[in-house]
Amino acid sequence: MANPSLAHALAHALTAAAHGFRVIPLTRAKLPAVRSPHHHDPAPLPCHGECGRLGHGVHDASADPDAIRALFAAAPWATGYGIACGCAPYHLIGIDLDLRGVRPGEPGAPGRPQGPGGAGDTDGRAERPKRTGTAKRAERSEGSEGSEGSGTAGETEAAGATEATEAAGSPDGNRKDGTNGLAALARLAREHAFAIPRTVTVLTPSGGRHLWLCGPPGLAVPNSAGRLAPGIDIRGLGGYLVGPGSYASHGSYRLAPGSPAWAPAPVPSALLRLLTPPRPAPPRSYRPGPPFADPHPAALEGLVRFVRASREGQRNGRLFWAACRAYEAGAGPELAPALIEAALDTDLPPREARATVASAARSAARHLQPPDEEPPDACA
Repeated sequence: MANPSLAHALAHALTAAAHGFRVIPLTRAKLPAVRSPHHHDPAPLPCHGECGRLGHGVHDASADPDAIRALFAAAPWATGYGIACGCAPYHLIGIDLDLRGVRPGEPGAPGRPQGPGGAGDTDGRAERPKRTGTAKRAERSEGSEGSEGSGTAGETEAAGATEATEAAGSPDGNRKDGTNGLAALARLAREHAFAIPRTVTVLTPSGGRHLWLCGPPGLAVPNSAGRLAPGIDIRGLGGYLVGPGSYASHGSYRLAPGSPAWAPAPVPSALLRLLTPPRPAPPRSYRPGPPFADPHPAALEGLVRFVRASREGQRNGRLFWAACRAYEAGAGPELAPALIEAALDTDLPPREARATVASAARSAARHLQPPDEEPPDACA
């Protein structure tokens, strides 16, 4: 029997591609629909499509109509499509807001107006016929299904959690009961002084919503689940979002009423800083001491004596410190052989002595380099 949802999903995917988004077909479990060509390999090697075949998840994503039709032809069981995040021209960032277990009267609950992004709703629940207890138990027995996520498998989302009462009765429902990602995002906006922009908003079958934001080029936003706040998952480079018009196990994804279509707003700078992990400081494996800028032979000979006087347990550390001082003074290449010879006199193995001096040279070079420029902070 032909899949009646395939043509519907393909039509919506082609519409998204016409607006510049890269797409892949998804199953009803929201997982990439084309099976990996490496699933029979005895020891599969990491492949992002270099083999030239289909089946590499989000790495197959394309905005070319012919390529998209080929992807859907390879997966006639597809019922939806995913939109790759982090790709040009939008460098899409997805804000996945979970609203499981929120009571109808609470802020952010389905069925209440939500300000930016349009009104809330029940995400198609009324369109589905009333289920019997047997049907509900059958749904819960399916376990967890893949959620829009990263790579080829995505993250998991509990089945049978489309209503608060069902969520309370399922294993994952207890964990997520009362989660209000929209309220958490509003709290972050107040604390960090940014406005949640009016942008593309997709309503999910479980009552949540996806906000689409335009990211800056040249800056990869990582995927995360709950790192920003409970109820907020982030889809960045290597991740994907289920596109509007897709069907999943528990309902359909659709644009929120009043939501702009296919035009994500730029991510606020303050929010972008929260989404991007802080840049690590330049590696430094030694404690900075007083400047050593005296290249006088007597001073350099003092470094050699310092190494030669090392006792067991001090040899490597003293050699590293002395070599750092020598390289900072510009005398490292000339003094390194003498430092190594002094370390050998303390019974430090030759290979270890050479490796320690080489490590000191690299550390001193990084310490003397100026800091890199800051990454761009605007959507181009």
